[in-house]
Amino acid sequence: MGDIIDDGNRAAAIHLDAALSQIKRPVANSATECIDCGDPIGAARKAAAPYATRCAECQGFYDKESR
Repeated sequence: MGDIIDDGNRAAAIHLDAALSQIKRPVANSATECIDCGDPIGAARKAAAPYATRCAECQGFYDKESR
């Protein structure tokens, strides 16, 4: 039988697990060409970011403009 701190830690772990299970993770897509410039999305970029729809260069421009 644990004390009140053990009980609280167990409850927190249950709530944390429930919250983490609700996080939506990006899903891989089949895009092979950049939606902005039409150039191919490199294999290394797709491996690192399977959900990418822009090439690395266009993504960099998009990120700067979004700030």
